[in-house]
Amino acid sequence: MILDTITNANIYAGLHAGVDMALKAMAAYTPENYQTGKVELDGDKVFLLRNAYTTNDPANAKMEAHRAYIDVMYMVEGEETIYVKPTAQLGNITMAYDPAGDALLGDLDADATPVRLTAGSFIVLMPQDAHAPACMVDTPKGVKKIIGKVRV
Repeated sequence: MILDTITNANIYAGLHAGVDMALKAMAAYTPENYQTGKVELDGDKVFLLRNAYTTNDPANAKMEAHRAYIDVMYMVEGEETIYVKPTAQLGNITMAYDPAGDALLGDLDADATPVRLTAGSFIVLMPQDAHAPACMVDTPKGVKKIIGKVRV
């Protein structure tokens, strides 16, 4: 997992060509030019999902983990808590890995680490990083967040 601000994205150049591509594209978005929808950067190898939603109570959250894609999340506006835990340490898997949806689901464990993603920040979640995104910080609030999907 990597957590940093988009202004420092160049520090991670070379980590993965697809991550580089996603971060560079994400840096161009501001609250003023933001639109929801999908943007393909390199077909199904690298694409962005631009979302606008209201954060939720973590009591309803599920951990998710992927095998085919790295998640690169960039908060354009707002803030949320993302709970993170190594996939191999999840306490209760509620849905075995499904390749069609590239997801494994599990309950949010009490010992998952809360990470605050604020406006201008990004997080890179590798396949071994199970995560429960879209959780509220204090109260439900609207956010504008881009999820970059980068094929491993």
